[in-house]
Amino acid sequence: MTLSKRYAALAVLVPAALALLLTTRPWAVGESRDVLSAGTTEVTGGAAAPGVVGLVVVTVVALLGLMTGGRIIRAVSAVVLVLAAAGAAALTLLVVLRPVDAVSAAVAKELARTTAPDATGATTFWGWAGAVVSVALLAGAVAAALSSRSWAGLSSRYERGSRPESGPRGQVRSAWDELSDGGDPTLRDSPEQT
Repeated sequence: MTLSKRYAALAVLVPAALALLLTTRPWAVGESRDVLSAGTTEVTGGAAAPGVVGLVVVTVVALLGLMTGGRIIRAVSAVVLVLAAAGAAALTLLVVLRPVDAVSAAVAKELARTTAPDATGATTFWGWAGAVVSVALLAGAVAAALSSRSWAGLSSRYERGSRPESGPRGQVRSAWDELSDGGDPTLRDSPEQT
């Protein structure tokens, strides 16, 4: 199934926005068995997997290149889009499937230790929601990348205008050069000029 540009944009932008929002919520919660750490520790998605935010931003930028670029830019953007979405999904799943590591790393950072203490950990609802959204982002990125092969480029109104005349040795002549030769470049484009 081929997606139009509009639906492809929605398939990537909606999960990307949700993923960014969910990184502010706690993905893992637990307690440390260290004497200096008392109480429950909540670890947000952004703290547990800081690379997710950057990779989601890369997917949005790659989507922009995919939708506005020419054939070669679309191919490169499609690869970057899928790789960034896959990276975001992998980082999210690592936190969700190993919440104890996320909690112990957060406690170690809080206590300024180089080794992580023993801890308990559980994945929260927000962590599982982040995992689902990151997989949806990956699916949308793959669908957009595959669909982009059938898309046309931007319309001709976005194309660069005609190239200026070249000089005797092939160099491009600017309006300034034309003024230096005594010509008026504003008359060249006037409707009265034949």
